[in-house]
Order: sequence, then C-alpha cells, then structure tokens
Amino acid sequence: MGIVLAIKSQKGGPGKTTTTVNLASALSINGFRVLVVDLDPQAQAGVALGVVPQPHRSVGFALYAHLNNLPTVIGDMIYSRDELLVEFEEHGRLDLFATVQSTMVDAERKVAADGFEGTLVLREVLKDIRDHYDVILIDTPPSVSALSAVALAAADFVIAVSEPLYATVPGVVVVKGLTEATNERTKGEASPKFLGTIINKANPKSKRTSEDTKVEARLDSLGLSRFETQIRKNGLISAAFDEGCPVCILNPNHEPSGLYGSLAVEIVDRIKQSGTAA
Repeated sequence: MGIVLAIKSQKGGPGKTTTTVNLASALSINGFRVLVVDLDPQAQAGVALGVVPQPHRSVGFALYAHLNNLPTVIGDMIYSRDELLVEFEEHGRLDLFATVQSTMVDAERKVAADGFEGTLVLREVLKDIRDHYDVILIDTPPSVSALSAVALAAADFVIAVSEPLYATVPGVVVVKGLTEATNERTKGEASPKFLGTIINKANPKSKRTSEDTKVEARLDSLGLSRFETQIRKNGLISAAFDEGCPVCILNPNHEPSGLYGSLAVEIVDRIKQSGTAA
C-alpha cells in the first residue's frame, strides 16, 4: 500500500500547500504514482493543480458520507492531473482528492461530534485506494483542530514545514508532539512517525542572516530532523501557483524545481531508513 505523508504546520503562511503540490509533482515526474489529498478547508491544493472541484467529488463529502454509513466510491471522486505530466518521459501518476469548503465544514463538524471514531475517518476512507498509489500526500489544515487530528491519524509519516524564523520553531515542536501523541489518542490504531522539518521560504545563500543559522541550530538541538535541502524564496513558485500548475512542472529547468527534486529524494531516503509504514 502507498505511504501516507501528512504535510503539517502549526500556523498558516509557511507555504504548506505549495510544498505539498510541488513534492507531489517532483515524485510523479520521476515515475511515482502520487495522490494529493486536500484536507484544508481553504481548498488551495485544487487551485495549485488547476482543478475546480464539485461538492459530490470532494474529500469533505466522502468523509461525511463515511461517518453516516452512506455508500461512496472513492475512486470516482479522484481528479487525474496526468495531463500536466505529458512533457515528461516515464512519468508516473498525479491525482487529486480535492476539497470544497462547504462540504469540508460539514465533515469537520461531524468529526468533532463523533470523537475518537471520527478521528480515524480519513484513514478508513483511504484504505480503499491506498494500493493504487506509491505516495499519498495530505495537505493539512493549520492549527490544532479536528481535521488536523484526522490527518495525523491517517498518516504513516508527518513532515513539518517551517519558515527560517526563530519564532516558528515552537510550532514545529507542537507538530512533533501531536504526532507522537496520536498513537495514544487513537488507542493504538495509528502510529505516525515524525519524519522531519522542511525549511521553506529560505533566504538565498548570498543573503543568509544570523537568524537562519540560529533557526537551523535550534531545530537540530531539539531533534526536529531538519532536511538538508531548503526551498529558497523564488517568484517562480508563486507565479506557477497562480497558473494552476506547480513550478516543478511549469519550470522544470529552474532552481526551485531542482530543490524540490532534491528534497523529494531526501524524503524517500528517510522513509526507507525508517522501515515499514505505520
């Protein structure tokens, strides 16, 4: 079955969605079968991948239906984005399980009302399609919420996204703590592992500051497993987002694409070193 990765931040703004869709793109370009699951009610993963989803083909609809014992065919809700990959030889697969804000709000209320059983809902929904993919990336909502708990319970591994700001380090500590607490909160049903921390929106090497160094040292001292590859600030990333196509696909020969590719390699290596999934 596919490895499930939750991409997490404790607050909005560090570029979690951009990181998710570009890692997905880098992997799919290189032959992996990848699914992006948009669990954030802001529904930005769909925007980044050029999809305007329908309510009946959304993550929120699927979660709500599952919690109410209504029949659904999850495969029919998936949006293929393989058309974005046609210029790449030997590419894999890039799919999206999209979000519509209204259905996700309904699902979140139901999850909160159902407590423990609701927390496991995404894990259960993905069981039907996990063997169709090598990697499933979950774009999670920021902060501590019912949906955040759902994402952690569905994941095999959790990756934190942080900006190179000293004030963001405590948020990464929280993400790691929530990951480690998931096993107890789900009564042993889920045991995600904290895989590491991505520094996003990093300054170019020529413009590094003392804060950059302090953030790296602090992450290392707290055992937050910083990835060596940092995603540097670059206008091409946001411009590609606005085009509805990840920069790895739209500008494959530019620096940001190379960085996302290197980061994807690091992530795959760490997963291999960590052993089997939860």
